[in-house]
Amino acid sequence: MGRQSHLDLAPADGHLRVVPGVLGEAGRGAQKARGVQVPVELEDADDLVAVAGPLAWESLGDLVVCEQVCHIRHVGRPAEKGGPPASVVGQLVQHRVRNLLSHPVRDVLDGHPLDERGRLGLVETAEVRVEQLQGGVDGRPVVVLRGVATVEPGWGMDYPDQNGGNFWETLTHLTDESRGWYPGVVRVPCTIGGWENAGGPSAYAAEYLDRIVDHCAENGVYVMIDHHLVKEYESDETDRKMRRFWNDIAPRYADRSHVIYELYNEPTEPAYWDDDERAWSAWKDVAQPWVDLVQDHAPDRPLIIGSPRWTSLPHMAPEDPFEGDNLIYSGHIYPANGEPEGFDEIYGQPANEVPVMITEFGWSRTGEASVDLGTTSGWGDPFGEWLASYPNMGWQAWCFSGGWLPRLIDSEANVLGGDAYAGHTVKQWLYDRRNDRTPDELTTEGAAYEGPTDETPPPAPTGLNAFELSDEEYEVVWDATEDGETSTQFYRVYVNGSEQGITSAETFTITGTPGEDYEVTVAAVDALSNESERSDPASFSIGGELQVDAEIAQAASAPAIDASVDDVWSGVSQREFQHVVTGSVDGDEDLSGYWRGLWDADAFYLLVDVTDDAASTDSDAQYNDDSVEVFADANNSKGDSYDGVNDFQFSFPRGGGPIQGQHPRSIDAVEWAQTETDAGYRMEIAFPWSVFGVTGSAGHAMGFDVHVNDDDDGGSRDGKLAWFGEEDVAWNTPSALATVQLVE
Repeated sequence: MGRQSHLDLAPADGHLRVVPGVLGEAGRGAQKARGVQVPVELEDADDLVAVAGPLAWESLGDLVVCEQVCHIRHVGRPAEKGGPPASVVGQLVQHRVRNLLSHPVRDVLDGHPLDERGRLGLVETAEVRVEQLQGGVDGRPVVVLRGVATVEPGWGMDYPDQNGGNFWETLTHLTDESRGWYPGVVRVPCTIGGWENAGGPSAYAAEYLDRIVDHCAENGVYVMIDHHLVKEYESDETDRKMRRFWNDIAPRYADRSHVIYELYNEPTEPAYWDDDERAWSAWKDVAQPWVDLVQDHAPDRPLIIGSPRWTSLPHMAPEDPFEGDNLIYSGHIYPANGEPEGFDEIYGQPANEVPVMITEFGWSRTGEASVDLGTTSGWGDPFGEWLASYPNMGWQAWCFSGGWLPRLIDSEANVLGGDAYAGHTVKQWLYDRRNDRTPDELTTEGAAYEGPTDETPPPAPTGLNAFELSDEEYEVVWDATEDGETSTQFYRVYVNGSEQGITSAETFTITGTPGEDYEVTVAAVDALSNESERSDPASFSIGGELQVDAEIAQAASAPAIDASVDDVWSGVSQREFQHVVTGSVDGDEDLSGYWRGLWDADAFYLLVDVTDDAASTDSDAQYNDDSVEVFADANNSKGDSYDGVNDFQFSFPRGGGPIQGQHPRSIDAVEWAQTETDAGYRMEIAFPWSVFGVTGSAGHAMGFDVHVNDDDDGGSRDGKLAWFGEEDVAWNTPSALATVQLVE
């Protein structure tokens, strides 16, 4: 017995109808009667003869039949235009299909006309399986899923003015080849709030997901249904939400070959930051029953699995995989995860052993989402090169919205680009790869990629005024700037000629240093990163006396950066590491040391001597090994969080390696050297003022601290010492830094 399917037949005359929607050219405005469903037994066969009575070409016009699995398509023409005769009659030759549906014709689809016997041509949509994503033919996968995430559909409908259009408008924009994006997959985040507001998962699917799945099928695009949880994963409440969602959703699209499931967007805690194996084991114990549940309902659907710490542990999958078939492991990568050159071990190399997708990434100069602070040149381009080095790894950029961060478009659906935004870069990546192992059904002959065409910056902001908020704080305000071509996205604030920060509002608060004068100017930046001329200045002075924790002497000459103690360091004050801020320290031989500092017009120089009786450098995260951390707030603004302009965290590993940490601008010019000593190791570092984005001169003050990490026996670190801070908060709280001042 074959599977049951349905063929829509018009109740009156038996003519095959296009159901639902607008008919083709000849039939536009003609009958739109909903057909009756007639069960038809289906068995394996080679083709489908689509005749259920005489074809009424005058009423039907162009006909497209889209089947959920096989995507059967036909563009018919009246007999006088070369189509088959209107009297063609035949029978339904059984074919292994499911849920035969009729849809409106789309001019963009490749037509598969009836042959001389009236048979519809068949176009198979690839059934995505793990072996196609890893290995495939000659070691290359059949399909590499590259694409873009949308917003949660309900949010897109509620906030179209922020989103760049309502959800359906942005989905159509994204999948319309005349707009030139060419995603092979669309990732749809389904939040708990979204499906609860709709009345539950089934109601949510009926309102949104059914239509999304059909739309993507019509456009030859895979769809990833992402249960978009960002929360702890061990509670009973989380378990109830997971089971409710997947018990409804998993079976609903079990037979839709272009649908992929993503189990749990970002499990957060327990994170067990110092123990990857424990974190993975805890997650696996909780999530394996959810994996089993989904696969029991939908064994043929690929299932993407995240990991604790906001989906940042895919490297644990090869050695301890989940049980199940057709499983893929995900990673989420943003600039806060570090520099792309350091991603191989965690995200890249696992893809050589198990299927891995990067289901979220993005960046923006504004750092709107807190983890995404980066530029196209400084992070996006190197990340693209890293992705290209793993050609079997799929990816999905975040996010095709003017409201969800980081954004690829603005609220008017303009593509964001330039050095500040990822939109144009991602769009070009997709265009360049549109024929590289993308879905067979994806139309790739539409619009060519056109780079940014607007090179005109916005006008300079006007109306600057400064108002005193306190003894050390001023608020600067100005009038909104309208961009004539796209949109003004943010403002860049300059203090005494150096960039101080950025803001999307027409206001900015400046924390000053007592005894210093300030001149503030502002420039407007548009959607394509074009920057205006700077405004006329606003000036003010900060009264009072600066509280200085350390004075840094001017160097008689620049030291050679070779980790030796030059004569220039003779007589320079040694500042000891004095506070245990993490773990424990078992005496001076276990961990101790000091730092010395100098400056000249070119750079700030640092010499660090560490006593450490056991060397250890076995971890992926440098803070778990022997390493030195340097924190700098270059303009001494001392905010409660890193400002994305000149607040830095540098991590220098014992034994050498890449500099990790948080770097709002390129640190390529930082020069450093390290050597082993009888008691431990020594580092010498030069930080050019150009990296800090300020001018080094006598009287300049900045926030500063130096920490040293210690690991004695492998695994996680055992202790950490700080010079100034009494808690380990400098990595996210610049206000906790000491104030150091340059003196002659």
